[in-house]
Amino acid sequence: MADHYQTGVRMEDLKGKLLIATPMLDTDVVFHHSVVYIYEARKGGEHVGVILNKPSEFKCTSLGALKGIDFSPILENEVIHKGGPVSDTSILLLHTSEWTSTNTITATDDVCMTSDSLMLEKLAMGNAPDGWRMFAGMSLWQTGQLEDEIARGGWLVADANNHSIFDYATEEQYVKAIELAASKTFANYL
Repeated sequence: MADHYQTGVRMEDLKGKLLIATPMLDTDVVFHHSVVYIYEARKGGEHVGVILNKPSEFKCTSLGALKGIDFSPILENEVIHKGGPVSDTSILLLHTSEWTSTNTITATDDVCMTSDSLMLEKLAMGNAPDGWRMFAGMSLWQTGQLEDEIARGGWLVADANNHSIFDYATEEQYVKAIELAASKTFANYL
């Protein structure tokens, strides 16, 4: 399979990128108007990410209550996002890289992913990263699956930065991600 598609993105370089759903995915219940951050590209060709712009109604403080952890009222408005259909009971924290916990993996120099119980305790004590978003579940593509979806035009690919990851939500994040992908595409022609 070719390592270069119409998007100009090499598949091994998807880690740390945004995937933006195109109208081709409008009938997909999970990925309709989704912005996905790819935080891991495994050696076997699998890609793992989280949907950034699909908040649930479940608050982080409610998760703390279930775990017997009292969260600060400052976090009352923070919700858990639907990261994807895989392991939807797993809790993940996507965050800026100045902060770590016992099970933190690096996506890029600026962004990490953590999944452990200590992260909840740290957040409850007010020890939080500069930028973060909590997720239940993740999105996983098997070897060749994401490459095929991109080649068929299902996803736009854009460079991610902390602003594009943490500063927007819901439909606004989708629109901003499309603008980001479009500006990159047009910059290639100017």
